[in-house]
Amino acid sequence: MSASTLSSDSYLLLSTLQLQRVASTRLLQETLEAGHELASLLTRLHDAGLVRLRGEQQWSLTAEGTLALILGVRAGVCAAPDWSRVSSVTGQDLVHGVVRELCRGKAGEIPAFFSPGDLLTLLDTPDAHQLLAGSSPAWQQLLLEHFSLQLLLDAPYEERWPLASALTRCAPEVQAQGRAFEAEWRWLCGDGESSDSSLLWPALQAVASQGESGPLGERLLTALGQWQAEGHEGQWPRAFSALLWLGWLQQADPVIASEQRKKWQRSLGGQFPLLADLLSQWAGERHGQAVGLFDTLQLPVEELHWGYLWLDLCALARHGAQSAQVAMLHKWDLSHLLDAEPHHRLMAFCQDLLRLLLGEAATGAPLGQLRSSDADDDAEDEDTGEEKGAASASWLNWLQGLGRASGVRKPQERLVWLLHADGPELECKIQKLSTKGEWTAGRRVDPTLLSTQYAALLDEHDWAVVRTLPRVMGRLPRDVWAPLADHPRLFNAKGQKLQLAITAPLLQIVATEEGMSALLIPAAAARGAHIMPLAQDLWQLILTPQPLLDRLPALESIPLLPAEGMSELQRTLDGIADLPWHSQVEGLHGNAELAPWPGIPSVQLDWQDGQLAVKLVTRFDELPPQPLGKGETIIRQGIKGNHYWQRDLAAEKGQAQLLRNQLPIDLPGSEWRLEGEQALALVNALPELVDAGVVIHWHQDSARLKSLDEAALSLRIERRQDWFQVEGALALDEHQILDLRLILRQLTPGQRTVQLDEKTSLMLSDKLVERLSMLGAMLDDEQRINHKLAYPLTRLLSVITTEGDAAWQSLQQEWQQEVACPPELLTALRDYQKEGVRWMATLAHHGFGACLADDMGLGKTLQALIVLRMRQHLGPALVVVPKSVVTNWQEEVARFAPELEVVIFDNPAERERIIRNAKAGQVILINYGMLGSLAEALKARRWSSMVLDEAQQIKNAGTQRAKLLFQLDGDFRLALSGTPIENHLGELWSLFTFINPGLLGSLGEFKRRFGKAVKDPQHMALLRAVISPFILRRLKQEVLTELPDKTEIIHHISLSPEERQLYEATRREVVQQVQSADGRALMHVLSGLTRLRRLCCSPELVMPEWSQTSSKLDEAMALLEEAIDGGHRVLVFSQFVDLLSLLRARIEQKSWDYCYLDGGCSAKARQDSILRFRHEAVPLFLISLKAGGTGLNLTQADTVLHLDPWWNPAVEDQASDRAHRMGQTQPVTVYRLVCEQTVEEKIVALHDEKRALADGLLSGQSEVRGLDVESLRALLMS
Repeated sequence: MSASTLSSDSYLLLSTLQLQRVASTRLLQETLEAGHELASLLTRLHDAGLVRLRGEQQWSLTAEGTLALILGVRAGVCAAPDWSRVSSVTGQDLVHGVVRELCRGKAGEIPAFFSPGDLLTLLDTPDAHQLLAGSSPAWQQLLLEHFSLQLLLDAPYEERWPLASALTRCAPEVQAQGRAFEAEWRWLCGDGESSDSSLLWPALQAVASQGESGPLGERLLTALGQWQAEGHEGQWPRAFSALLWLGWLQQADPVIASEQRKKWQRSLGGQFPLLADLLSQWAGERHGQAVGLFDTLQLPVEELHWGYLWLDLCALARHGAQSAQVAMLHKWDLSHLLDAEPHHRLMAFCQDLLRLLLGEAATGAPLGQLRSSDADDDAEDEDTGEEKGAASASWLNWLQGLGRASGVRKPQERLVWLLHADGPELECKIQKLSTKGEWTAGRRVDPTLLSTQYAALLDEHDWAVVRTLPRVMGRLPRDVWAPLADHPRLFNAKGQKLQLAITAPLLQIVATEEGMSALLIPAAAARGAHIMPLAQDLWQLILTPQPLLDRLPALESIPLLPAEGMSELQRTLDGIADLPWHSQVEGLHGNAELAPWPGIPSVQLDWQDGQLAVKLVTRFDELPPQPLGKGETIIRQGIKGNHYWQRDLAAEKGQAQLLRNQLPIDLPGSEWRLEGEQALALVNALPELVDAGVVIHWHQDSARLKSLDEAALSLRIERRQDWFQVEGALALDEHQILDLRLILRQLTPGQRTVQLDEKTSLMLSDKLVERLSMLGAMLDDEQRINHKLAYPLTRLLSVITTEGDAAWQSLQQEWQQEVACPPELLTALRDYQKEGVRWMATLAHHGFGACLADDMGLGKTLQALIVLRMRQHLGPALVVVPKSVVTNWQEEVARFAPELEVVIFDNPAERERIIRNAKAGQVILINYGMLGSLAEALKARRWSSMVLDEAQQIKNAGTQRAKLLFQLDGDFRLALSGTPIENHLGELWSLFTFINPGLLGSLGEFKRRFGKAVKDPQHMALLRAVISPFILRRLKQEVLTELPDKTEIIHHISLSPEERQLYEATRREVVQQVQSADGRALMHVLSGLTRLRRLCCSPELVMPEWSQTSSKLDEAMALLEEAIDGGHRVLVFSQFVDLLSLLRARIEQKSWDYCYLDGGCSAKARQDSILRFRHEAVPLFLISLKAGGTGLNLTQADTVLHLDPWWNPAVEDQASDRAHRMGQTQPVTVYRLVCEQTVEEKIVALHDEKRALADGLLSGQSEVRGLDVESLRALLMS
């Protein structure tokens, strides 16, 4: 589309796009006058190549569009773009600067700075030479240099100088320069010599002539100096011939050539963009062309761009003759280039440089002279005399021998080809040799890039494959299969070495109603190539001959033919080379023979990746098994020859049904993938199936699978000092016994199969897996078990054949004995409490500690007191309790164990003496807060019994409190806790470190063995098996059928609009603080969550100046009023003491009677409040969760109100059970006040996860998930 054919609207769009770079359709429409059609206009511009679509409804100019705009402005058919709309056209936007100056024509100036890319794209357009006419002399000079250089790069040449007509309209000085470029062009085309010295003449011609002598490097530098002396001082030529000069110099002296190139490049600045760009690429491979060097050298001589080839070869020569980059040239067939008669000088120069790179002699000047010069130097060396030659001979021979001895280094990288049967598809990878001498899996590379980017890695086998591949990978060409079948590094997708056998399909002619039809067998071969795996390392490639593919459409429907037609068809099919064919039609005689298939119905088993693949097949000899009753009706008897088998699929389907009826698989079909018990059942049934005549066949690549159950396991245990040695065996059959160590080393939680050897795997029954997993969790690496862990082992051994020495037998008999409890001590106890006392007494008798984890309100204190009564004669007991329940323990002792003397410390000065003098029958009762001051006194003596009430107080093993208790010396250690684990498994380890030190090993060992129990049910089961003998837990609903119901209600509260606005603003502020926190995320999250929780309770807790109401306190008052009016008595709990204070103020305004308890109350005030609520008709008891959530018996209340949800539901449950416990005769209702659409709702949702952790260990469930920082952070999100 010429300038004369463009409309004014077209130029307006081009101008807009020049300024905007990218413009939307909407913006372009706004530039046109109303009513002008934009769509058709854009279509015409797009078809002319002047604009392009960039994304959806986004347009931009092409280089051709920019050229059209410039020429239009110069011709006066359109206005120049309004450059004022661009913020800067120099420096900031160089392309705008170039275009603006070109638009100004003869008045235009070259911008002070611009990069080559700002101009090269524009000048590469086909009609860019039109810019010469009408440009300023400076622009004409730059454009001439560009176009002249481009003509030489893009050779082949034309007879006429292509720029001749354009130069007639240029300035006189530019015309003179043009004649110099034309002289260079004609010389390189082969037209005589030139005396023009404005480039590098005649000095360069002298160098290139045959008659010159002397070192080539010196002569080249002399030529440059001579040119500079002729009026070009300090300058460098701006012509292609200078690139020839630099290339020759590089061959003569690479170091000097590099220095000269850098000087030349610096001298150009930005005034000759194309030459500057070429010099910058000299240091590496050229990227400007789409094809690589390999593809370039494969082109016919007539299609080569000899100027670019010269640059490519020079860049390659920089690596040195011995480099891998140059060595790759030897792998290519370049005879068509080297043997061709040169059409011009530049072609001859390229051929000679290529010969030098290949180690051959150059045939012409100046590179031929370079080789002669080398020879002369060698001759001079020979003249140095006999003595020098003799002296050097010995060490030269030694060096040569050293080179031979070293041999060829094993390559560190290699190319491999992976063939996928589906498709088929071909994949290429580069593998590296590891330090172990093994090849890595490799990284995938694009096969189309091998010849350009990875040529150094290619050998002759690779080149044979690469030459057949298309430039864009798609369907594999036919030519690729032969070199691929011969390739030594062909693998399947699994990385196994692969042999590829190429055969042709069978063509079968069958009769039809209309005449005949030709069928390919297999039918998939109609695509041209089809792969049929015969084994993992042998695949058959069925390749349909091209002549047959060409005729297939016609052969699909063959009309009835006369005799002469049948003869012609016979000749046609016989004439297709290597085609096996068979005919069912009389009159046609193929070259293939068919025989009945002699296959045997079989059950094929394949054990892979934990699954047993079962398939009904028909098998014969070494041929691949065929699916029974399905698949191809004709099978080739071998890779070679034309003999085939004919299958009867109908008969095979009947055989498949008979086999299916005999298998213990209640599933449809004839192929199955079995796991777990289904797979085990089939493996167990194999002997019976074989006896019944069923043929069982294991896949050639499958491991054999055998089964084992728990009856196969036997153990022998012997005592070694303070530990036991456990040896075990599994009887595989009457001839083969397996060592237990072999199995335990391979078995991991959740796994039920172990590998016996390369071809045999063992499938273990669920029961055996459970027994072995427990053994693995209890035994150390040497199969030893400590004395404490031996106790839970006895439970496991009840179902295992076990032998033991006398020490083990004696210990086992002792552990089986239950301690008899005096009947008079048990008379007042319930049955489950009697069971608990016997359990604790038995463990104490055998030297173990215990954790009584009964539900709140089931009488843990009472059971502990009975055990203390039974052990009082053995020495004093130490009982450590929270401060809030000291009085409760005193009362319980007086009521249920009056024989025991409770000692409390009224006088601090007497504490150490009392501890030192404690005697049998005394119970030293202290609270946790006193441990630090009494540490040395407590550690100085031995205790017959130690009891920790609310033992979750030592859940953090790192605290000084826990560390002190671990160090105390006690015969029997008892932990009482309704919630022995609340948050994580570390709490359990801490508890057991107290009650049974060493049972769970160090904390590191515990984490290594059981750290996954929170997320893995198998690990949870193992941990439960170890700890269960030492923990006893009963729930109220299981043992107290007479306990009244407990109803739990979540009472939802809607925030007022003002509260909601404040809540959201605070939440967003907290989220922002958390996101900007560095390294202190957890602290910020917890702090932010606390602010939001307090705001839900009452905005006044966060903003003391808050004057409006609190929705939660309003709702709490309404519930309390309703409860009081109904005659109920209420326990009110809160985590926040200041919230209780706000509620107290409201209660006092109502003049309601109430009791109050928080951590600031003295012991006397605390006891007074408890007694007053118990014995007087006080309707309300306000209690802080920390001060009164445990240890109190307040069954006088029948209603519990939790003002705010706490993180741990167990803490709330304990508080609720102050009322719902033994002694309660009324149904209990528990209210939890929760603000809707706030963090409180999410905390309540977390309660289920917290309860799951405890249940997973104590009651056999294991749906558990840990709570991390990210989980807490999620609570802040809306």
